[in-house]
Amino acid sequence: MKPLLILAAALTPLAAQAANPLVTDDTGTQDTGNWQLELNSEWMTLPTSRQQQWSSTLTYGVLPNLDVAVQAPYQRTRPDGDGWTSGVADLQLQAKWRFLERERWSLGLKPFVSLPTASQDRGLGNGRATTGANLLMQYALGRWTFLANAGYTWNNNSIGNRQSLWNASTAVLFSATPTLRLVADIGLATQPDPTTKTKPAYALVGAIYSPTTDLDLDVGYKRGLNPASLSHSVQAGATVRW
Repeated sequence: MKPLLILAAALTPLAAQAANPLVTDDTGTQDTGNWQLELNSEWMTLPTSRQQQWSSTLTYGVLPNLDVAVQAPYQRTRPDGDGWTSGVADLQLQAKWRFLERERWSLGLKPFVSLPTASQDRGLGNGRATTGANLLMQYALGRWTFLANAGYTWNNNSIGNRQSLWNASTAVLFSATPTLRLVADIGLATQPDPTTKTKPAYALVGAIYSPTTDLDLDVGYKRGLNPASLSHSVQAGATVRW
């Protein structure tokens, strides 16, 4: 069972979580002294298993253009023909720095480190600290917002997976109404499994409903674009700011 759990973990994105339900992150920050709590759930069908994930991310605005955050994930994995394995996954520390801003566009950097807090023996974690960073770009044009990310992860591990992982993605958000945004996201990444060169790729569509400026409710559907990717997933979440 353990090799299948490791494969399921390998197909789970290693990069820091973006604003729900997107994978591609924006350059927005919380501003000094403000807090944000993101709660997200995702139900995934992978090539050889099923997986459920819940994550909570608490963010604090240190400066107008600098955030720090901690993400605590929990997951359940069931390889095909076997039982469920569940537990806390590796804790992740994040920062987001918007280092360049103009009238319509901005650039940011989002470094992160995943701490080996989960059980490697149960296939829930790497057993070693993992680090990386994503370069963020955002461009606004009327009711449209365009995002692009490029990132690198040093996938430090003892289970034979690739250590150098790259990812790239792009997304678009459309403000259909003052309270409703429609989103689409597409991306690909290095395959952690060294036995194959096919890069996992995905496409995602979703919606974000904001009844107030301090509350977002979101849903999303993600589809894998090749056999190395997840088959599909559905997700839902909520974001609260204060």
